[in-house]
Amino acid sequence: MLCSWDNELDLFIFFILSAKIWGHVVFATQETSPYDIAVVSLEEELEGVPVPVPTEHFYEGEAVSVVGFGVFGQACGPSVTSGILSAVVQVDDAPVMLQTTCAVHGGSSGGPLFSTCSGDLLGIVASNTRDNNTGATYPHLNFSIPITVLQPALQRYSQTGDMGGLRALDHAAEPVRVVWRLQRPLAEAPRSKL
Repeated sequence: MLCSWDNELDLFIFFILSAKIWGHVVFATQETSPYDIAVVSLEEELEGVPVPVPTEHFYEGEAVSVVGFGVFGQACGPSVTSGILSAVVQVDDAPVMLQTTCAVHGGSSGGPLFSTCSGDLLGIVASNTRDNNTGATYPHLNFSIPITVLQPALQRYSQTGDMGGLRALDHAAEPVRVVWRLQRPLAEAPRSKL
């Protein structure tokens, strides 16, 4: 099970339509990683829950949905919000961030981002946008980690138990870190006018 992780607890409760499932965090990215990801080993099987199909392609403008525990958290149960995939941010021709217009509030982090048309899993919700000066959030401008970033590491872990691919998420290249700091990468190194 993949999710975003904000605590340092060893146990995690995952809620699926009011069912509580216990699990142990087997991997979490470091705080310095641009990717906020944890892998949780569940204590019991999720019978009857379909495994999402990861996408191989992203289409700007396509209809998308986010499932999460929005503004009121777990008290109200999971919610679904809809919007569009407004941007696919790439570094070296590989997607590293997805921007959507779905309403995302605290509690939605770690939720899946799906294509509304195909049902394919596009990514994992990481954040919305906040004005640090005023504290205001902009829930319709949010960012997700593309599943294509995570899929090779998850396959490697699933097949061999090797966490090397997951640990590599902690050492993302500087251009990826720049994107996740919401900065524009420089087209070329700045030059002195002298």
